[in-house]
Amino acid sequence: MGSPETTRSIGLLATGGTIAVAPPTTGNQDHVGVAALTPPAPGLPERIEVVPRDVLGRSSRQLTADDLWTLATAVDEEIAAGRDGVVITHGTDTLEETAYALALLVEPRVPVVITGAMRSPHHSGPDGPANVRAALVAAADPSLAPYGPVVVFQDEVHVARLVTKMHSARVAAFASPAAGPVGFVAEDEVELLLGPAPGTDRLPRSNPPTARIALVHAATGVDGSAADALTSDPGTADGVVVAALGAGHVSPSLGAALVRLARAGTPVVITSRCPDGALLRETYSGAGSEVDLRRSGLHFASTLSAPKARLRLLFGLSAGIQLDELFPTRRPGRG
Repeated sequence: MGSPETTRSIGLLATGGTIAVAPPTTGNQDHVGVAALTPPAPGLPERIEVVPRDVLGRSSRQLTADDLWTLATAVDEEIAAGRDGVVITHGTDTLEETAYALALLVEPRVPVVITGAMRSPHHSGPDGPANVRAALVAAADPSLAPYGPVVVFQDEVHVARLVTKMHSARVAAFASPAAGPVGFVAEDEVELLLGPAPGTDRLPRSNPPTARIALVHAATGVDGSAADALTSDPGTADGVVVAALGAGHVSPSLGAALVRLARAGTPVVITSRCPDGALLRETYSGAGSEVDLRRSGLHFASTLSAPKARLRLLFGLSAGIQLDELFPTRRPGRG
């Protein structure tokens, strides 16, 4: 973690969430500011100084795409100001989506770390202070920069593309089902287990979000009525992401409606509602299968979850990036 004499300047950006929830006094949910989340200097890990800043200050369920743009701008400002790393405190409900949005929008020149808490500061055994400390340690380690934004929770380090909230109430809420954590924090040091991915999710350019993206979930008996409603009103959505069954399947009725939607000019992207697993290409055929949907011109989102694919489509279309560039239809090197 740098030379023994080097002091690392870490920006600490607060956005609200459970980690910052104030004791209840009214029907409203109030949040404390970043000052209450900043560890006192005597308790900081060695050679780390913290520069705190309030950015948003509300529950993650209330955040919008515009808020994600605001946060990405704030991270860029911290990096431009010379910070050696950035830590963001955040609510856990949409933490994985914010991490991925930052992976799309922020160039990983320094470590960017997102963390939060499952227990409020006024509840027994709050986990926020330990998570903030581990996040500060991670943000001070320059070897994490090539990984892009990461989530540090319960001393584990997870990459933005793969991390997901697996438990609604347990303290150990986050996991990366496809590969596990890429590292962990112990004794104020980062231990890396896996190298960074060879590519990046960062978009080649970005603009403030203007696109409207609908999200459709496949399930038993879900037909094409919702997709047909989007077709009949072209102004409803600029794109659609589908959380499909299994390896990229939907009911025949929904599949036919999605094809009609795509042929009418609305981008349609297929993901899986499974938390882990591949989207297939040529295993199953018939109406609503992956072969049928791919042959009909729909795009597939590889390992991205539906919420993350939605963000990629949202920010990509807002920046005028072509669908084939956002979600390539062919594997690299496969003609």
